[in-house]
Amino acid sequence: MGTPDFAVPSLKLLAENHNLLCVFSQPARPSGRGMKIKESPVEKVAKNLNIKTLTPSSLKNEDVFFKFQELKPDLVVVVAYGLILPEKYLSIPQFGCINGHASLLPRWRGAAPIQRSIEAGDQKTGSCIMVMEKGMDTGPVILSKAIEINQDDNAQIIHDKLSNITAELLIDAIKGYTSGNLNPVPQENIGIKYANKIDKTEAEIDWEQSSKDIHNKIRAFDPFPGAYTFLKNDIVKINSVKPMNNTHNSEPGTIIEVEKKILVACGNKTAIEIISLQKPGKKIINAIEFLNGTKIMIGDKFGTRE
Repeated sequence: MGTPDFAVPSLKLLAENHNLLCVFSQPARPSGRGMKIKESPVEKVAKNLNIKTLTPSSLKNEDVFFKFQELKPDLVVVVAYGLILPEKYLSIPQFGCINGHASLLPRWRGAAPIQRSIEAGDQKTGSCIMVMEKGMDTGPVILSKAIEINQDDNAQIIHDKLSNITAELLIDAIKGYTSGNLNPVPQENIGIKYANKIDKTEAEIDWEQSSKDIHNKIRAFDPFPGAYTFLKNDIVKINSVKPMNNTHNSEPGTIIEVEKKILVACGNKTAIEIISLQKPGKKIINAIEFLNGTKIMIGDKFGTRE
């Protein structure tokens, strides 16, 4: 059971190593600029592998549950499916249901663990394979693996790393768990954090924050939904930045240097250099290209509208 790109490596490795009875994925939806109906990445790959595929919009329907029961699976693997499994599903497979989750549980349970870990400035994250139970991401952990979050890693980089790690962990976890050689370990009751779903309204940069916090947010929201700010009523997406040691006495959001680079005042007298940015409908460009095409001066402010 999976839907986005994150789950594709898991599907492919599972198909190589096990007999997949069926793949569940979320139904095809409008996507892209043309809003064409597109099947999910998992559905597309499953069909290419000639695996039976079901795409219910809900798992609460009795007909869907009946189809699930008829499969008589030994084990169900869930990776970024996006639909909550009703409790009655969990007891149908012989070995229950297991979940590949992109965090080091119990930190960052929930929908957006990768983005929230970067936004919080975490120095490490990882993947866990856990046995599913009624609570959200509360089940005992079979296997986990940690990785470093580097200073310039964005959500896409960590996504790609953990996508592959999750797939590899699943193969080892299934072998050890079903043979009885790996015993799931209950999660600790300390260090619990919830990774709430990303809301586009969060994406506007708050220049009152420190340069470090702004840097973390921009990395966390790259590529989606993309952190943005306003400049003279125009929306500008900020794709990458570099926290600087400069101190200043300017209001946060004020442009304090435009000589071959864009330096912006942030909160706590910190500053940030904008490396790359993007106007609506345009390609991502570096700061010098932006300065060549846009007239801005020292004293102009990001984050304000005229």
